[in-house]
Amino acid sequence: MSRLSPENREQHTAMMRERICNTFTEMFAADGDVSMEHLAEKLGVAKGTIYNYFQDKAELIAAVMETRRKNMVELMERTILPELSAEKQLGIFVRIMIDDFNYYRYLRMEYLRYNPLAPISSRPRPLDILEKIIKRSIVSGEFRDNDAGEAALFVFCSLIGKFRHLLRNNQAADPEKEFRTAMNFLLPALRK
Repeated sequence: MSRLSPENREQHTAMMRERICNTFTEMFAADGDVSMEHLAEKLGVAKGTIYNYFQDKAELIAAVMETRRKNMVELMERTILPELSAEKQLGIFVRIMIDDFNYYRYLRMEYLRYNPLAPISSRPRPLDILEKIIKRSIVSGEFRDNDAGEAALFVFCSLIGKFRHLLRNNQAADPEKEFRTAMNFLLPALRK
């Protein structure tokens, strides 16, 4: 077998890591838990092969969660359009957060189990998106004048707090109920 060039090796590693992460995510969404043995079996590789790309299950889960966060931010950036009303923008943001929570609920629980006090390396990107929504809405007059950063943090922490409550009680979110509850709570706090 021929040796891979450094560029090809880097590309191969990135592709294999992505394949492992995607397979792990699919299996986790279906089963709620995935052993490294079952993952290797599904991938058609030896268990040790996975450890060539990830040090342990915690590192794999962290990589999956980071990919998930990036995908969620990309979806927000594509769908939360500046020409929409403040209420619609906030509604899209809340729906994306709820849907993401529901789909990745078990993975979040596993992530928290392996990383109970995971350091936040940077400000969460959804918080930046939310702050932009609120700033635009203040400028347009749809939301009351306030500190957009503080208001965004209030909204974001309200949602995360609800998700953590559901996780602690091992409950899925009822998307429509959670959406209505969140919007009924948040909009009066933000509107003029």
